[in-house]
Amino acid sequence: MIIHMNGTNTARVGLRLDELRETAGSSALGRVLTLIIIAKNEGGVRDAIASAAGAARAHPCRIIAVLPVDGEEPKVDAELRVGPEAGLSEIAILRCSNGSADNLETLVIPLLLPDAPVVVWWVQDAPENPSRTPIGAMAQRRITTAQNSGVPADEILRRVRDGYAPGDTDLAWTGVTFWRNHLAAMLDEPPHEVVERAVVRGNRTHPAVVFLAAWLALRLEVPVEIEHTRGTAIDGVSMFRSSGELRLDRPIGSDFGDMVRPDREVQRVNLTMRTMESKMIEELREMTPDTAYEEVLKHGLERVLPSGE
Repeated sequence: MIIHMNGTNTARVGLRLDELRETAGSSALGRVLTLIIIAKNEGGVRDAIASAAGAARAHPCRIIAVLPVDGEEPKVDAELRVGPEAGLSEIAILRCSNGSADNLETLVIPLLLPDAPVVVWWVQDAPENPSRTPIGAMAQRRITTAQNSGVPADEILRRVRDGYAPGDTDLAWTGVTFWRNHLAAMLDEPPHEVVERAVVRGNRTHPAVVFLAAWLALRLEVPVEIEHTRGTAIDGVSMFRSSGELRLDRPIGSDFGDMVRPDREVQRVNLTMRTMESKMIEELREMTPDTAYEEVLKHGLERVLPSGE
C-alpha cells in the first residue's frame, strides 16, 4: 500500500502510519530500530530505499527517508509505504521544500519508534562531524558512504577520520570484510612466517582499496603499497614472505577469488562484490561501536595515505 500526503507534517504522518499498519495487519512490536536516510536527490533515495528494504528482511525497521527539494514555500510531502510494498519495514519518504528539512531532528522525532535504537545513514554527502549534528547526536549508529561523496578517496577518508566518534562507520569499510576474513585465514596456515611487505591492487579512487591497505599496514606492521588498476574496487592482494608470495585475486566481474600459495593448489573462494543491501545487513547487526574501524581510521590510514593535507 502506498499513500501520498501533500502539505502535511510528521505528526500527521506518524498517525497515518499507525492507521496503515493496523489496516495491513502488521505490528510495530517487531521493528527493532528506526533507520533515517538522508539523501540529496531522487536517485539516492531510490537506491537507499531499495537497499534498506532488503536489509529490513534481516532487521525489521521503520525507514524514514528525508530529501530536500525545490519549492517556493516550506512544505513537507510524504510518501508512505506499508505491506507488500515495504516488506518487513514501513517506509516514510519526506520530500521537504524551502528549508523545511533544516531542523532534521525536529522533523523526524514524531516518527521514531519508542524504545528502539536510531541509525542515521547519509547515502551521499555527509557532514564533516556526523556525531556533532543534531540528527547524528540522537543516533546510536551513524553510517556514511564515502564512495558516493564525489570527493577523492584520500581527501574523504581524512575527513572521515578527523570527524570520527564512536558509533560512526563507513560502508567502504564494510565492503572489505570478506577480504579481511580470507587474508586472515591465509596467514593462519603454516608456515607461520613474518610478512615482509604487501601490495593491494585496485582502483585507487575507491575508499575500500585504501581501507584494506590501511588494515594490512596496521595489523602486519609492514610497508603496504597500493597498485592502481582499472577495476571498480579491489582486484587483489599480495603478501610476501621468505617462502614466497601469498596472493588473493578476484578477476574483474567475478564473484570468486583465487587463493594462491606456494606449493599448493589454487583454491577458489567466495568473494562477491558486495551490494549496498548486504553491507547494511552487516552494519545493522550491531549497535555498538566498531573498534577495528576506529583503529584503522586513527592508526592505519596514516601508514598508507600520502603525507600532507
